[in-house]
Amino acid sequence: MALTVVTLLPACSHAGSELDLTRYDHAQDQQKIAAFYSQEAARLRLMARDLDHRAIVYERLFGPGSDWVAGARLLARTYEDAAQDHELTAEQHLSLTHGR
Repeated sequence: MALTVVTLLPACSHAGSELDLTRYDHAQDQQKIAAFYSQEAARLRLMARDLDHRAIVYERLFGPGSDWVAGARLLARTYEDAAQDHELTAEQHLSLTHGR
């Protein structure tokens, strides 16, 4: 029993430092928020690229004037615009970390 307590005690003391709510690091929060927005921007760009490829396929299948082509291109541009907005938001959050 004593051996179990001795081996688990260091692990418990380490876990407490991760959940320590007495210290608040605003910069670290802003970096995590910025990372989230950057990841979302990358995901949106991949979706836009996929829709650009679909538009090419739709153009071959249905012709260049097809609603399928126009819809895919419009949605791709919407995703790209959203990705740019997310990148801007990420940069704003990162600038908050450098300003402190």
